[in-house]
Amino acid sequence: MATARKFSDAVLKHLKTKHPENAFSPTFVNNHWRSPKFSLRRQAELRKACLLNNIDPASIGMPEPKPQKVMQKKPPKGHKQQREYAAKQEKIQKNLDDMPQKIQKWKMDLAKEKEKLKPSLPF
Repeated sequence: MATARKFSDAVLKHLKTKHPENAFSPTFVNNHWRSPKFSLRRQAELRKACLLNNIDPASIGMPEPKPQKVMQKKPPKGHKQQREYAAKQEKIQKNLDDMPQKIQKWKMDLAKEKEKLKPSLPF
Protein backbone atom coordinates (compact mmCIF):
# COMPACT_ATOMS: atom_id res chain seq x y z
CA MET A 1 0.00 0.00 0.00
CA ALA A 2 1.41 3.37 -1.00
CA THR A 3 1.92 6.00 1.63
CA ALA A 4 0.44 9.47 1.34
CA ARG A 5 2.91 11.83 -0.28
CA LYS A 6 3.57 15.09 1.55
CA PHE A 7 4.70 18.12 -0.42
CA SER A 8 6.30 21.22 1.04
CA ASP A 9 4.34 24.45 1.35
CA ALA A 10 6.49 25.98 -1.40
CA VAL A 11 5.40 23.30 -3.88
CA LEU A 12 1.76 23.61 -2.88
CA LYS A 13 1.99 27.41 -3.21
CA HIS A 14 3.05 27.05 -6.85
CA LEU A 15 -0.07 24.97 -7.57
CA LYS A 16 -2.28 27.99 -6.91
CA THR A 17 -0.67 30.37 -9.43
CA LYS A 18 -0.49 30.26 -13.22
CA HIS A 19 3.10 30.39 -14.47
CA PRO A 20 4.39 31.67 -17.83
CA GLU A 21 5.55 28.98 -20.22
CA ASN A 22 9.20 30.09 -20.03
CA ALA A 23 9.17 29.12 -16.34
CA PHE A 24 9.30 25.45 -17.44
CA SER A 25 11.71 25.59 -20.39
CA PRO A 26 15.09 27.22 -21.03
CA THR A 27 14.99 30.47 -23.03
CA PHE A 28 17.57 32.14 -25.25
CA VAL A 29 17.86 35.82 -24.29
CA ASN A 30 20.62 38.24 -25.38
CA ASN A 31 22.83 35.46 -26.77
CA HIS A 32 22.64 33.53 -23.50
CA TRP A 33 20.57 30.59 -22.38
CA ARG A 34 18.58 31.19 -19.23
CA SER A 35 17.70 28.18 -17.18
CA PRO A 36 14.02 27.55 -16.44
CA LYS A 37 12.55 28.75 -13.16
CA PHE A 38 11.68 25.15 -12.30
CA SER A 39 14.23 22.39 -12.83
CA LEU A 40 13.07 19.10 -14.33
CA ARG A 41 13.06 17.53 -10.86
CA ARG A 42 10.88 20.31 -9.47
CA GLN A 43 8.64 20.11 -12.54
CA ALA A 44 8.14 16.42 -11.81
CA GLU A 45 7.27 17.24 -8.21
CA LEU A 46 4.78 19.89 -9.36
CA ARG A 47 3.20 17.49 -11.82
CA LYS A 48 2.82 14.80 -9.13
CA ALA A 49 1.41 17.32 -6.66
CA CYS A 50 -1.12 18.49 -9.29
CA LEU A 51 -2.26 14.97 -10.00
CA LEU A 52 -2.58 14.11 -6.30
CA ASN A 53 -4.60 17.28 -5.65
CA ASN A 54 -6.84 16.72 -8.71
CA ILE A 55 -5.51 19.78 -10.55
CA ASP A 56 -4.81 19.73 -14.26
CA PRO A 57 -1.07 20.45 -14.77
CA ALA A 58 -1.87 22.49 -17.90
CA SER A 59 -3.98 24.85 -15.77
CA ILE A 60 -0.86 26.19 -14.01
CA GLY A 61 1.03 26.53 -17.30
CA MET A 62 2.96 23.27 -17.35
CA PRO A 63 3.71 21.82 -20.79
CA GLU A 64 2.38 18.41 -21.73
CA PRO A 65 4.75 15.59 -20.76
CA LYS A 66 6.85 14.27 -23.63
CA PRO A 67 5.88 10.76 -24.76
CA GLN A 68 8.39 8.16 -23.75
CA LYS A 69 10.56 6.73 -26.49
CA VAL A 70 9.96 3.13 -27.49
CA MET A 71 12.86 0.98 -26.42
CA GLN A 72 14.50 -1.08 -29.13
CA LYS A 73 14.33 -4.79 -28.49
CA LYS A 74 17.75 -6.38 -28.80
CA PRO A 75 18.62 -9.95 -28.01
CA PRO A 76 21.00 -10.31 -25.08
CA LYS A 77 24.63 -10.36 -26.17
CA GLY A 78 25.70 -13.35 -24.11
CA HIS A 79 29.25 -14.63 -23.74
CA LYS A 80 31.48 -15.15 -26.77
CA GLN A 81 31.71 -18.88 -26.06
CA GLN A 82 27.91 -19.18 -26.07
CA ARG A 83 27.52 -17.09 -29.25
CA GLU A 84 30.04 -19.17 -31.21
CA TYR A 85 28.98 -22.57 -29.83
CA ALA A 86 26.70 -23.52 -32.75
CA ALA A 87 29.29 -22.67 -35.41
CA LYS A 88 31.93 -24.59 -33.46
CA GLN A 89 29.70 -27.68 -33.25
CA GLU A 90 29.02 -27.51 -37.02
CA LYS A 91 32.75 -27.32 -37.70
CA ILE A 92 33.42 -30.29 -35.41
CA GLN A 93 30.66 -32.35 -37.08
CA LYS A 94 32.00 -31.49 -40.55
CA ASN A 95 35.50 -32.55 -39.52
CA LEU A 96 34.16 -35.80 -38.03
CA ASP A 97 32.34 -36.54 -41.29
CA ASP A 98 35.59 -36.01 -43.25
CA MET A 99 37.65 -38.08 -40.81
CA PRO A 100 37.54 -41.47 -42.67
CA GLN A 101 38.94 -39.84 -45.83
CA LYS A 102 41.62 -38.03 -43.81
CA ILE A 103 42.64 -41.27 -42.08
CA GLN A 104 42.78 -43.08 -45.45
CA LYS A 105 44.95 -40.32 -46.93
CA TRP A 106 47.22 -40.30 -43.87
CA LYS A 107 47.70 -44.10 -44.10
CA MET A 108 48.51 -43.86 -47.82
CA ASP A 109 51.06 -41.07 -47.20
CA LEU A 110 52.59 -43.13 -44.39
CA ALA A 111 52.87 -46.17 -46.70
CA LYS A 112 54.51 -44.04 -49.42
CA GLU A 113 57.07 -42.69 -46.94
CA LYS A 114 57.80 -46.24 -45.78
CA GLU A 115 58.32 -47.34 -49.40
CA LYS A 116 60.78 -44.50 -49.94
CA LEU A 117 62.87 -45.63 -46.99
CA LYS A 118 63.20 -49.20 -48.31
CA PRO A 119 66.36 -49.80 -50.25
CA SER A 120 65.96 -50.64 -53.92
CA LEU A 121 68.49 -53.45 -53.72
CA PRO A 122 67.29 -56.84 -52.49
CA PHE A 123 70.24 -57.45 -50.14
